[in-house]
Amino acid sequence: MTTPDDTAQDRDPASKEPDAARIRRYQGILNDFSRMAGETRELTALLQVACVQAARGIGIGHSKAMRYRLTKGDLLVEAGIGWKPGVVGRLALGADIASPAGRAFQSRQPVRIDDLPASTEFRYLHVLQEHGIVSLLNVPISLDGVVWGVLEVDSATPRHFSEDDIVFLGAMANILGLALKDKLRERQHTETVAKASADLEQQKMLMRELAHRDKNDFQMIMSILLMQKNKQQDAEAIRGFKHALDRVAAISMAHDQLTMRPDRGTLDVAAYLGALCGNLGHRGDGIAIETHVDTAELSHERAVSLGLITNELVTNALKYAFPDGKGTVRVEFTADPVTGQGCLTVADNGAGMGPMRPGGSGLQLVDALARQIGATVERPPADQGTTFRVCFLIVR
Repeated sequence: MTTPDDTAQDRDPASKEPDAARIRRYQGILNDFSRMAGETRELTALLQVACVQAARGIGIGHSKAMRYRLTKGDLLVEAGIGWKPGVVGRLALGADIASPAGRAFQSRQPVRIDDLPASTEFRYLHVLQEHGIVSLLNVPISLDGVVWGVLEVDSATPRHFSEDDIVFLGAMANILGLALKDKLRERQHTETVAKASADLEQQKMLMRELAHRDKNDFQMIMSILLMQKNKQQDAEAIRGFKHALDRVAAISMAHDQLTMRPDRGTLDVAAYLGALCGNLGHRGDGIAIETHVDTAELSHERAVSLGLITNELVTNALKYAFPDGKGTVRVEFTADPVTGQGCLTVADNGAGMGPMRPGGSGLQLVDALARQIGATVERPPADQGTTFRVCFLIVR
């Protein structure tokens, strides 16, 4: 597919476009794309418009939109500009972390590479070599909290993509995700009307089978981790395996909650956090865990992130907050129906988190998980002990 005139060649990264002019250009392109996304009816055409507008905005000659294929475990190039025949609609890229697009898909984070040929972390694919690509930027495309695919711009000229570029391309991907959601919903509705009864029964059967398989898979993972832990001699390694076991158990518990309501596809935060804290409550004699949780519906992915955050904060308090082995950990979740904001609070009345209190890696994981659901993590001052507050918009 030919490249538009204004993206025929990558712009010189050394050019000094004023920041204000660049921001206005980005705003104009995003405005154009949001309008075109609403007017474009075909799914493939929508993806192609996104590629054209992304290339136009970044000022670059190559772009592509990739869809994750569950049955293949790869990313298929569905649309793009600047590529030779045989790429768009046919080429599939790896979805692993050594693939630039795969890392954006797996991490749900933008991936910026200034010098791909010199990189030791990423594969330099033949198709990129053939087109002379040396720098690239990937952002995930999400639908309902699940990564659908990846939007990528590729430069044949060495360049460093700025934070403004990342924000712009991320906004493009967000608009694209919303538009894709509508298109896929229309397609799904048409198919459902045609064979609703048969599909519904088959779906129920597959959900039951999948639930059993998921449970077996989690149990297998736990067995493997336990086997490896028992082989360790190093105390730090043993501690790491215990942390991994705790986290796998928290995810498994979320799957159990989902299995209990197969017709909903969402998790009740109150039930999930209640079960999670009930399990954690057996960890420390003399330490009570009090829960006050509002009912709220979250997608499975967001609920798992929230559960892992709760697991890390409560476990950290149980391990380090109470030198004398006695105290209380309070877990609260409030959901404001007016603002749509959910807030998780984990507070203990223990010794407080001084500069020497452990738990650094766990708190780093909390920050990473919070970013995945667009949450802020605060540590408000407390008269006694330590308090963490994690707030985010509740989006199913």
